[in-house]
Amino acid sequence: MILERLNLQVVKQIDNAVFEVMNTAGMLFYWVDHPKVKALISQQGAQLLSFRPNLGQEKLWLSPITKFESGNAIRGGVPICWPSFGDSNPSLPGHGYARINDWHLEKIDTTEQQCKLIFRLNSRLDPLIDLKCEYVLNQQASIQLTTTNNSEQIFSFNGALHSYFCADVAKLQITGLGDHYFDSVTRQNVTVTEPFSLAPRTDRIYLQPEATTRLDSSYGLVNIHHRGHNSVVVWNPGTELASNMVDIQQYSTQFICIETAVTQTTIDLEPKQSHCLEQQIV
Repeated sequence: MILERLNLQVVKQIDNAVFEVMNTAGMLFYWVDHPKVKALISQQGAQLLSFRPNLGQEKLWLSPITKFESGNAIRGGVPICWPSFGDSNPSLPGHGYARINDWHLEKIDTTEQQCKLIFRLNSRLDPLIDLKCEYVLNQQASIQLTTTNNSEQIFSFNGALHSYFCADVAKLQITGLGDHYFDSVTRQNVTVTEPFSLAPRTDRIYLQPEATTRLDSSYGLVNIHHRGHNSVVVWNPGTELASNMVDIQQYSTQFICIETAVTQTTIDLEPKQSHCLEQQIV
């Protein structure tokens, strides 16, 4: 069980199905224990770390060697990359600051069928930009990341729901990605002519993806529905690069990232307007 694996202790019960739990470093997490689903979300990054429908297997990969320390990115689950993706904004940390800041749990709504949690981030870097993440958890996981521009200026951003899925990379199939991608390793545009296969290092931005990506592996079939995106990113570092990554190392064969992303161009959000980036895991 993930609570024991991460050495998490219950602090208090805050809802019929939601508990505050804490690790030895003082980081706060929210444990969802519902008849339909078990899940874990960290306060830092409002990051979904574990999603296991009852009577089903764990869907998300979480590195067994990632460091749970305040201010350090957590490797695995569904990191929220915002307001930048990768190193697109050199003035910000890689993948932006949303994943390394604490969010506020604003609301919980539990019914017999599901558990809904709403988190908010108000950053001093962008005080007039409201960022909300809403989780609806049952046999499926819906993640809605909503950016609202309360300023009088256009706000430009990109980002991703950077999901790590459990998968044996030697035995997986991925469909629904479309026919064209940009290879971030070779810096080339590629037209797809064969079924998906991993390269020794895979970092691809699919430019015309379908609305649903299908991942079939030894862990079963997962459908990933996307909305509000302009690309789908598929990433796995491969064994050589991973050996030099302190929070992956020998575990690169256990996951594949399939990311609902805004990468091709920024979202240029007009004043008083909102944008929703959504991923649904089924």
